[in-house]
Amino acid sequence: MVDVRAEGPGTTEGDGSGWESDATLPVAPVRELFVTFSKALRAFQLYDENNPVYQRFVSALHEAFVNLWTEMASLALLVEEDRLVYEELEVYRSDSRSESLAFLFYKDGIRALEFRPGIEDELEPFLRVLLRARHGRTDGDDLITLFWEADLQNLRYQFVDLTAEGYEMPDAGDGATMQVLQEVMEGEMGPGGGQAPGQPPPTAVSQDDFNPTLYALDPREMDQLRAEIRREMDRDVRTDVVAALLDRLEERENPERQRSVLGIFRTLLPSLLSRGHLLHAALMLRELRALEGREGILDDHLRGTLTHILDEISAEAAIVELVRALEDGTIRPAPQELGRFLTQLRSGALAPLLRASEVTELRDLQPVLREAVEGIAREYPQSTRELLGHEDSVVVAGAARLVGRMRVADAGGALAELMESADASVRLAAIEATAELRASTAAGALVEALRDPEREVRMAAARALGVLRYRPAAARFREIVLSKEVKNAEISEKIAFFEGYGQIGDPQAVSVLDRMLNGRGFLGRRESPELRACAALGLGKVGSPEATAALRAAEQEEDAVVRSAVSRALRGGGEAS
Repeated sequence: MVDVRAEGPGTTEGDGSGWESDATLPVAPVRELFVTFSKALRAFQLYDENNPVYQRFVSALHEAFVNLWTEMASLALLVEEDRLVYEELEVYRSDSRSESLAFLFYKDGIRALEFRPGIEDELEPFLRVLLRARHGRTDGDDLITLFWEADLQNLRYQFVDLTAEGYEMPDAGDGATMQVLQEVMEGEMGPGGGQAPGQPPPTAVSQDDFNPTLYALDPREMDQLRAEIRREMDRDVRTDVVAALLDRLEERENPERQRSVLGIFRTLLPSLLSRGHLLHAALMLRELRALEGREGILDDHLRGTLTHILDEISAEAAIVELVRALEDGTIRPAPQELGRFLTQLRSGALAPLLRASEVTELRDLQPVLREAVEGIAREYPQSTRELLGHEDSVVVAGAARLVGRMRVADAGGALAELMESADASVRLAAIEATAELRASTAAGALVEALRDPEREVRMAAARALGVLRYRPAAARFREIVLSKEVKNAEISEKIAFFEGYGQIGDPQAVSVLDRMLNGRGFLGRRESPELRACAALGLGKVGSPEATAALRAAEQEEDAVVRSAVSRALRGGGEAS
C-alpha cells in the first residue's frame, strides 16, 4: 500500500472515532453526498460551464460538502470494487462498472480516500480529472498520475502498485546479507546446488505431458463453443422475460396468474424507466395496449387494472420525472428508443410533453419530444383541442402551434379566442397557427391584432392576413400604411405591413403604393427612402400589370435603397433582405 500526500484515511481526526455508536454516524448525509456527486459528474460531462443545469448540480455538490463539514472534520472512505465504505458502513454502491465511482477509483489502484474541508473549492478540477479518467484518457496516465498533476490540496488517497498487489515480498530482516541468502538456497538445493538429502528427485518433463487428452476440443468445436457463448452473452434477456410474462398474461383460464403478472408490470414499468431501458418499456406498453383492445382475454376487473397501469405511466407526474431524468443526464437513451416509448403514451402525457418540448434547452431532445407530441395528438385529437384551454400559457402556446401543424380544421374559433389572451406568446402562437391552418373563421380577430401593443404580434397578424388574402382588412391596412405610426416603426414592421397590404387584393392598393413610391408632395418633397422601398415591396406583392408599371417608373431611381427594393420587387422577390 502506497501512502500519498497524507498519513492516510483512518488516521486523521475525521476518522469517525469521536462518534459514540454506529447509530450516531452521519451516514445519511454521506450517502446523499454521493448521489449528488454522481449527478454533478454527469452534468459536468453533458453541459458547458455556463449552462444553468451544470451550475445547479455543481452548486448542490458544493453545498453538500459544506453541510457535511458541520458534522465531521473530514470524510475518510475505503474503496472497494463496487462500493465505498465509511466506518464499515456502505455509503455508495453501483453494479454498473461504466458508471461506478467506486470502480473508477478501484481500477487504478486507489484503496482509500479522504476528503478534507476545502475540497468544495476544488470541485471543478476534481470533476475534470474524473471525467478525463473515465472517458477522455488517451495518454496512458492512470488516475494516480492525474491526481498528482491536478495537485488537489484537500484530497488524500492511498493506493497500491497493481503489479505487486496480492504478492507479499519476504522481509529479510536486519543484517540480511548475500551470504545468508546463499545459505538458504544451499539448504533447499544441497551443497553445490544439487539435490538436498532426503528429497525426491525432480520428475522429468516428457512430450506426453503436453499432448491433448482424448476429450479436448478441436478448433472447429472451439469456434462453435465461442460463438454459442457470445450469442448467450449478447442475448437480450429483458426482452425474453417481458415476452414470457406477456404470454402468461394471455392465459385466460388462470385469472390469478394474470393478476400477478399485471402486478409485476405495474412495478417493472417505472423500474425500466428509472434505469433508462425505454426500448423494453415501449415493447411492454405496445403489447399491453394491444391486449387492452382484445376481447375475452381479461375479465372486467383485470381490464380495469390494465387501463389504470397504462394511464398511470402516462400521468403528468411520471412524465415530468422522466423529462427531468433526461435533462439532468440520469438516463441517456438513444433518440430512437425514446421516440418509440413516447409514442406509446396516452393523452395524459400530452400537456407535460408539450411543455417540455417548448422549454427544454437540449437541442437533441426537443425534436424527439415534438415528434412524439404530434404522434399522440393525432391519436387523441379531442385531447389536443382541449389543451387550448389549459391553465399553463406555455402549454396553450404549444397547443396552438400544434393544431396549426396538424391542420385541425375546427380549431379556428378557439384560435380567435386565444388572440385576446393576456399573454403575448399565446397571441403570437394563435396568429401563426391561424396562418398555417388558413382558418378564415379567425381572420376577423387577425384584423384587430394589427393594433396589438406587441410589435411581433402586429407583424405576425399582418403576414397572416396577407397569406389569407383577407380583403375585408383593406381599410385597416390603408389606415396603417398611411399613418404616422408606420413611419416611426422599425423597418421589419414596415415591410410586414406593406407586403401584407399588397397581398390582400385591395383595389386601391396600386394607387396608394404608387403615390408613396413615385409621387411628390408639397414643394416636390417625396417620402423617405425607407418608406418608398417598402411601398415598392408592397407593389411587388400585388403583382398586377398596373403594379409592374408603377415599379418600372422607379427603375432609374437615384437612391440605392429604393432602387434595390424596386429591382427585388420586379423579380418577384419582395421579401425583406
